[in-house]
Amino acid sequence: MNTKLARSASHESHGGHLVPAGAKNRFSAVVDAAARGEPQKVTRRGQWVSVVLSAEEYQRLQRLEAANAPSLNDLLLQMPQDDEGFERMPLTPRAFPCS
Repeated sequence: MNTKLARSASHESHGGHLVPAGAKNRFSAVVDAAARGEPQKVTRRGQWVSVVLSAEEYQRLQRLEAANAPSLNDLLLQMPQDDEGFERMPLTPRAFPCS
């Protein structure tokens, strides 16, 4: 199958648009573009499946995600508190046969 790196004018300014079969033939060019800060969108059967990013951009996103993640302390403080009383339901205990 002879598939090329598919680029259109609308994709040129927003990074590449890559079909996986074309990635084999153009992998070096895709990596070079990503390293220059041009994310390369990868599609399969017309559906967007992944993006090739520079290592710098990936690390920036990882730091951003880590900075926005709540700490264990924050998560524990968000748990409901049992400080207030609660209404008990009137139940009749079951009788168990004794041996």
